[in-house]
Amino acid sequence: MRPAVNIFLSLFFVSAVAVSAAWFLSHGLTPEKRQPQLRRSLVLSLIKGLLVPLAIWALMNVGLSWNLQPYMPQVQAAKNDGSGWFPVYLRVVATGVFVISSYWTALTLGWVVLEAGKGSEGEARGQFKALCLTCLIAMMVPAMALVWFGGLTMLGLAGIALLAPMAAYGPSVLDVKPTPPMYARAIARMKFGKYSEAELEIIRELEKREDDFEGWMMLADLYANQFNDMPEAEQTILEICDQPKTTAPQIAIALHRLADWQLQRAGNPEAARRALEMICHRLPRSHLAHMAQLRMRQLPASTAELRQQQQAAQIPLPALGDTLDEPPDQGSGMDRKQAAREANNCVEVLKGDPNNVPARERLARLFAEHLDEPVLGLEQVNLLLDMPDQHDARRAEWLGLIAAWHIRYLHDTDTGRSVLERLIREFPQSAQAFAARRRIQLLDRESKK
Repeated sequence: MRPAVNIFLSLFFVSAVAVSAAWFLSHGLTPEKRQPQLRRSLVLSLIKGLLVPLAIWALMNVGLSWNLQPYMPQVQAAKNDGSGWFPVYLRVVATGVFVISSYWTALTLGWVVLEAGKGSEGEARGQFKALCLTCLIAMMVPAMALVWFGGLTMLGLAGIALLAPMAAYGPSVLDVKPTPPMYARAIARMKFGKYSEAELEIIRELEKREDDFEGWMMLADLYANQFNDMPEAEQTILEICDQPKTTAPQIAIALHRLADWQLQRAGNPEAARRALEMICHRLPRSHLAHMAQLRMRQLPASTAELRQQQQAAQIPLPALGDTLDEPPDQGSGMDRKQAAREANNCVEVLKGDPNNVPARERLARLFAEHLDEPVLGLEQVNLLLDMPDQHDARRAEWLGLIAAWHIRYLHDTDTGRSVLERLIREFPQSAQAFAARRRIQLLDRESKK
């Protein structure tokens, strides 16, 4: 009895190892996106091709009735002799487990290797065929020896010997990552102003890897900034966003870049708003959509407002220095009526967006420097100082502007001096602070005269 049990356990262990190897090798050879389908197929195959035949084999040899005797003659002979038939039955079942499991493993590996070969393309397909041929030549002699000495019982094991190396080494051939595109030539062409040649170089590299985000963005940038072809640039960005491998952050980056081009190159705030709305539509309830909504609130309402913002953004805040007491209107060429119209335009912009920094800066300057209303100008600059999330450099400039207007327009030297001291205290390393120290020294000298 004990030898039969040992044989059964040994063959069962070998069979379990073979089935497990088929399972893991099949997963390694199958692309990740197809693995759920593979698992379903393997489970059905285990039931139909392994468990059901094993159950039938075990029942056929147990002798269910007088009319249905055991299939294997040695089991039937042991029953007829009246001796212990179960050890014989156990050895017969163990042999069936080994044969059925080895055949199932060989057939499964053959099916997976065949599917992997069909699914491969290009250079990977040729390398996989070469691997299969090499394994076939290398393992042919051992496989034939197994069949020669073991007969048909060893045919499944011989198939495993041939197919297992193919399945084991196949992933290293099929899963080779393609070489990333190289855009050095395209960049070199752009530096020399050869933009048409740069376009061809980018397209040539994209043919090697059609889903490369960097390459498509370079191409769209070329269309927008060098060819001034905004429709083509927009179409390229939309194609990038429609690619299945484009991630959510990449979609947001591409559409934000499109909005930049619509504002800077085309001067079209409505088109920029549409680009940002696409982020909200494609990525709803995400932080990327929230950032797009915040930016949309900062967009100008019309092309005229955009031009006004661009003009306002070009007006620098004055640095404190020897020009503090010079008249501000030298060379400006702006009369009072024109200044009033511009001030009204700034007020309308601020009604829609109170946090519009360029418009509020422009309004403050118009009040103080062109409409003889320095107090109103100071109110606007103080509102700028109260805005959250403003850079220290801007806050230092605004304090310098307040000090300059107190001294120049209101002739309030004491208040101007206190603002200068605040500027030095809060932003000691800024350029405005160094100018403020120099101005305080001048004020001290004037007071001693």
